Amino acid sequence: MRSISYLFVLALFLVILPSTAIGDGGHDDDEPHGDDDEVSFLGIEMESLGEVAQVLFIFTLTIIVWKPAFLWLRKKGPELFNKEAKPFKKTLGTINKRYMSAHIWAGFFAALLGTVHGYFLEWHWALWAGTAAMWVLVISGGILKWKWPPKEFRKGARILHMQRALTVMAIVFLLVGHEIVD
Repeated sequence: MRSISYLFVLALFLVILPSTAIGDGGHDDDEPHGDDDEVSFLGIEMESLGEVAQVLFIFTLTIIVWKPAFLWLRKKGPELFNKEAKPFKKTLGTINKRYMSAHIWAGFFAALLGTVHGYFLEWHWALWAGTAAMWVLVISGGILKWKWPPKEFRKGARILHMQRALTVMAIVFLLVGHEIVD
């Protein structure tokens, strides 16, 4: 049931954010109404969709800070905050579980929205390489979350998902590719 509420909040966020696009909405100062050749589908501007995907992708990258902080808090938190160890760790575990669910869903929607964004804007190959790396991370992370394949397969998925090189590759290809097309 919680997954549905998280999904609802994320969907609401996705509906609201494109109408309040980051920056000036892509409008030039010379043109009060923006470019006439902006690509949109079902009333959604693809540039705005890309901005939402970017925000979600950046959120997924916060795990770089969260995971070490979580481990440190499990070890040092009870004495640091002068709390009993067992209830503190239980609360921290609940927070971690919710964060990980948000991480997984944000990563999925970042890859999905980024793919749609790229499809309608006819991207450069470097952007597709970055998007492919994101999908590898999403699929391997999904395998870890839902635990349906055999243990040996999940072990390989974990190794693949935890590769920093794959994340760096996705970021570099996306940044370089956007510089090429902009």
